[in-house]
Amino acid sequence: MADSQRRVVFFDLDGTLHQQDMFGTFMRYLLWRQPLNLLLVLPLLPVVGIGLLVKGRAARWPMSLLLWSITFGHSENTLKRREATFAHWFRQRVVAFPVVQQRLTDYLSSIDVDVWLITGSPQPLVEQVYYDSAFLPRVKLIASQMERGWGGRILSLRCLGHEKVVQLEKKIGTPLQLYSGYSDSKQDNPLLFFCQHRWRVTPQGELQQLE
Repeated sequence: MADSQRRVVFFDLDGTLHQQDMFGTFMRYLLWRQPLNLLLVLPLLPVVGIGLLVKGRAARWPMSLLLWSITFGHSENTLKRREATFAHWFRQRVVAFPVVQQRLTDYLSSIDVDVWLITGSPQPLVEQVYYDSAFLPRVKLIASQMERGWGGRILSLRCLGHEKVVQLEKKIGTPLQLYSGYSDSKQDNPLLFFCQHRWRVTPQGELQQLE
């Protein structure tokens, strides 16, 4: 059980603290740098699409297959260099949402709040893009996980949809009792369900309270 004396708050990252989809942008960036992988990606796109239709947009294996097709044939050292160059490139283009980031800062300044950053973007990307941010060392991070497999990279965990509930329950126990939650996406509704206060982030970075 979470400590009843402390408030637990969660924030999504993509579309919430900043505008862009970090993981989607990363995969497009890799294809731009590794165009020959399109020969593998294009035949697999129908399989990925059908998988997402059948299993839902939060399903792990279709996106894992897509990631694998984009990274197949490249060494881990090469992919790590790509990660680093992507992080530098993305940092120059990321559009922050100051209203939401200020709300995050306010919570972090409270001594009775535990802040969880729960994101579908892979952990190495989050850590490299925000390595010098004031908030990252102070939040508790749950993120998607990549690992080496079958000559490329695969997703061992896709932290999206109901999986966010599962992962947070592993950390703080059940039943979940959250004070507040912030997300731009209906895919986070399973986690927002457990929040006393629910906030939707608009495409412009404004906050709307949900009933």
